[in-house]
Amino acid sequence: MKFLIICLLNLLFSASAFSLSDNKQLIKVKISFMEALAPRDTTSSERFQKEYEYAVQTGKDLTREKLKSCGYEITEEKVFYDASDNLQAFEQAKKSEASGAWLIVGPRRSNHYLLAVKGAPETPSVSIMASAKEVFELNSLHLSLAQSNQRMAEVLAREVKNKFKPNAKYLSIVSEDCVSCVDFAESFDASARKLKLKNSHQLKISGEQPNIDGLKKLFLKEKPDFVLIPNYSMVSAYLMGIISTWNPKIYFLGGDGWGDAKYGFVHDSPQLSKVNGMTVKGLPPVSKGLEFFDLGKEILKNPSLASAFPASGSAQALLKAIQDVSDIICKYKPKDKTEFAQNFKENVSQYFKNPWGVSVYKLSEGEIVFDKTVK
Repeated sequence: MKFLIICLLNLLFSASAFSLSDNKQLIKVKISFMEALAPRDTTSSERFQKEYEYAVQTGKDLTREKLKSCGYEITEEKVFYDASDNLQAFEQAKKSEASGAWLIVGPRRSNHYLLAVKGAPETPSVSIMASAKEVFELNSLHLSLAQSNQRMAEVLAREVKNKFKPNAKYLSIVSEDCVSCVDFAESFDASARKLKLKNSHQLKISGEQPNIDGLKKLFLKEKPDFVLIPNYSMVSAYLMGIISTWNPKIYFLGGDGWGDAKYGFVHDSPQLSKVNGMTVKGLPPVSKGLEFFDLGKEILKNPSLASAFPASGSAQALLKAIQDVSDIICKYKPKDKTEFAQNFKENVSQYFKNPWGVSVYKLSEGEIVFDKTVK
């Protein structure tokens, strides 16, 4: 009996020692998740932050065993800052690179992401939504899961051409302090010209409640068929609310910044209850978007996971980014950050691809409703 107890104790000790040894062998992969989600930020919300964190944790949970079998473990840092303090994107990315982050999952806004890349030029990074032309001109260490503005604008121009008479004309009102907004407007103009749509005037603005002195006179003089407002949701809602009082039937077009039925200031805003329009995004609703990649399909197979997963576009993009980084790690088995960066740079074309196409949404009496996906 005594001998049996000793054997059992030895067995337990060996198993425990093996387990500790096994954990020590796991290579820790530090990922920095950066986003403009500070509590004082008026353009985001506490709910958005919680759902962002939930998506990151879900991605870690679903890839943990796979990574462990390959000898790795993800450790993350979350860096949230105020959207109005653009330089924080640069400063925080610089700190992440210095602290040894293997990868930066970067801000959704193009101007923030471009600053983050300048702050951490040698660290691989992927934005979950940045769509400006400059983003797609970066080297292969830095990329986005979004569709490009050029591609989204092409789809929007074709869709609106089918709605209006030949040679329809439009006004555009663009936030000049938003890199992606300016880029989208330029891309739309280029596609519109090919389709014989005429931009009669473009007004540059800045701020969330911009000075629009003279706009009413211009609007009533030009009598546009539609108005292009490719800005973020707060300023877009503000402008549409004012313009629709001058002509309740005017049609609006937007880019990827209007938000959706759950996030943003356009959907269900009181002043937009009768407003109609169209917008395009690089992501479909989550219930459809999860069907396009493996971790998403895994969630859809589990009703409890599917019902709890956030409905934001950024959540599914975060999940896709975590899936792809785990795939790269397990395939190439880098021994450190430097080797991972090399693997990333040489093989990134096989990963971090947008699988969703361009999604068209209708703004129907103040509600943003998914219409279709264009591949």
